[in-house]
Amino acid sequence: MPKSNNKSFYAVANGRGPCPAIVRTWDECNEKVHRFPKALFKSFGTHREAEAWLGANYVETASTSNKPYDRPSPAHWSSLGTQHSEPPSHPVAKPKAVPEVQLSDEQEAVLQRVLARGNVFFSGSAGTGKSVLLRAIIQSLREQERNFAVTASTGIAALAVSGCTLHSWAGVGLGKQPVNSYTGRWLKNRQRYERVIQRWRTTEALLIDEISMIDGKFFDKLEEIARIMRHSDLPFGGIQLIICGDMFQLPPVPDRDPRNNQQIPSVFAFEAQTWDMCMGPPVNLTRVFRQKEQGFVDLLNAMRFGNVDEQAVAVFQTLQREVKYEDEIQPTEILSRRDEVEWANNRRLDMLTGETRRYTAQQFAGRNSEGQQITHEQMEKLLEKLVVPKQISLKVGAQVMLVKNLVQGTLVNGSLGIVRDFKTVAEAKEANILIVRPEGDDKKPEVPRSLEKERWPVVQFTNGIQMLAIPQEFTVENADAEMEAQRNQVPLILAWALSVHKAQGQTIERVRVDLKNTFEKGQAYVAISRATTLEGLQVLNFHRSKVMVCERVVEWQNRNEDLALRQRAREWDVIEIDD
Repeated sequence: MPKSNNKSFYAVANGRGPCPAIVRTWDECNEKVHRFPKALFKSFGTHREAEAWLGANYVETASTSNKPYDRPSPAHWSSLGTQHSEPPSHPVAKPKAVPEVQLSDEQEAVLQRVLARGNVFFSGSAGTGKSVLLRAIIQSLREQERNFAVTASTGIAALAVSGCTLHSWAGVGLGKQPVNSYTGRWLKNRQRYERVIQRWRTTEALLIDEISMIDGKFFDKLEEIARIMRHSDLPFGGIQLIICGDMFQLPPVPDRDPRNNQQIPSVFAFEAQTWDMCMGPPVNLTRVFRQKEQGFVDLLNAMRFGNVDEQAVAVFQTLQREVKYEDEIQPTEILSRRDEVEWANNRRLDMLTGETRRYTAQQFAGRNSEGQQITHEQMEKLLEKLVVPKQISLKVGAQVMLVKNLVQGTLVNGSLGIVRDFKTVAEAKEANILIVRPEGDDKKPEVPRSLEKERWPVVQFTNGIQMLAIPQEFTVENADAEMEAQRNQVPLILAWALSVHKAQGQTIERVRVDLKNTFEKGQAYVAISRATTLEGLQVLNFHRSKVMVCERVVEWQNRNEDLALRQRAREWDVIEIDD
């Protein structure tokens, strides 16, 4: 929302007493500034913008901070109109402390089941808080000092949960060999494979995110390995399984027959021979947090099951219109193919005038899950799947997306913005531009000395906040939670276009979806469900045939819902008898 010329809201971000606060007159603001010399303040056209600025610019008071900031001098104040002046916003010492996330009743029920050490698979449509719940589970397991592993089906998904891929944790590489080739090799060479053996034998709980992309045959293989390595007949060797994902989203990548190079149909995890032995029925989260409009939620649920009727088609036809925004930030176009994305972003970048600045990442090789130093080639292979690129070219006016959580609820993975300038750290501080560290990272210095001389992009986000995008660490961890490979890069990607694969798990306020080249089941649903509102969504080339759903997934889901209904009916029968 653009700022109004009539700036009638004043945000005061720090100090003692009644600060922080939002006031309506300059006299009130000026009074607080004189009473609290450490206060930071800025004027806005709307209450919402003032709240957003407060969220990013809260600084600890002098009584708790070891690094208080001085009040900017009046010489640096900018005009507030014909009569008054205000100082610009000040650099942030630390992100605002945000209260713990409150779980819904159904999320809390899943958490309690996990803490009771039961196996659980929780699912739900896009936007039902699966990732939020997963983070709460991880935090609770840490507090219990449990020995657990956090994994995901892909490198991108693993990075999002600060874990590793399931294949890496299991120590099986691509996982194509028979079970005995792994267990036999490990047990014959115990010293070399000590770490792998220890993981299998000491892990108490295994978390797996984005289960839809895990192949059922691979799940069976791991289940057998677990029983062998742990000398146990219990399902999965007695390891507690905590599994998350939506089977209606992207499916496992199919294998190819080596004899004729033809694709072999994928086997979902729930089709594994050992799935029912290990896991009970899924717990379905039903409360949608991403979308607030019930009509949009109903539309997405219909898409999820492939039930696109004439009414839904009519809605999608209305969404072909172009969405106009008052600022310069355009909707991110979600496309099916990576080459389409690269072409679209490069074309828009080439259209901009001005200097091009290229940022090449620093990369570091660590050790694999067996404790061995990885080669340069292995490092490159691990890092090529990261969302953040090895090299990025930017110009003033480039549309970008933040790909790392920096300030909870304010500057997060998926935030859209525009590159406004390129500045050094000193210039950014002089201009009172925000510089932040990754969320929760208080141990490292605010800005490493090695970064101080380079000119970094200044990004203005949709909420009005400007930030100097200095490089951040993107780490691929091995199965022992140690650095296997690391890329230090500005936490941005060009965001005129994004692939469905990289968009999965993102929440994006402004979305344009082009379904022209949709080729995979679940792609249309994943792409459209990234949006938060129908108002901020444009859908091109929609046709009912583009909404592809695997019938095996639908049948499986329906069976589980029937089981759940019968279970509730039995519970009601018991209640009636007891009464």
